[in-house]
Order: sequence, then C-alpha cells, then structure tokens
Amino acid sequence: MSLIRQVVNLRIKGNSKFWLKENAEIMLHLRCQWIAGSWDNFSGYIFNSFIKPQTA
Repeated sequence: MSLIRQVVNLRIKGNSKFWLKENAEIMLHLRCQWIAGSWDNFSGYIFNSFIKPQTA
C-alpha cells in the first residue's frame, strides 16, 4: 500500500465517514495546512478574504 493511500485511509476514512470526492480533496488540503504549521496564516487569509473581498 502506498504512503499516500495509507494517509488518506487513516486521516479521511474511518467508521461511518463518507466523503464526496470534492469534499475529501478540500479536507486533505486543510489537513496539509495544519500539519505544515501554516494553519494560522491560511485561516487568516481566508478570514480576511471574507471581511475585505477584492473586487475584480
């Protein structure tokens, strides 16, 4: 079993956990931000984008 598959199975799947493909990809991205130690920067960026949205 590949490491990537193992990580997905351990972190995303579990008893009574079902994910749509689109939602699972988002959850993996969020988990990567957390593990990389950049959650505060990432969540701050998201929060600020809702407070002060940039106009095109």
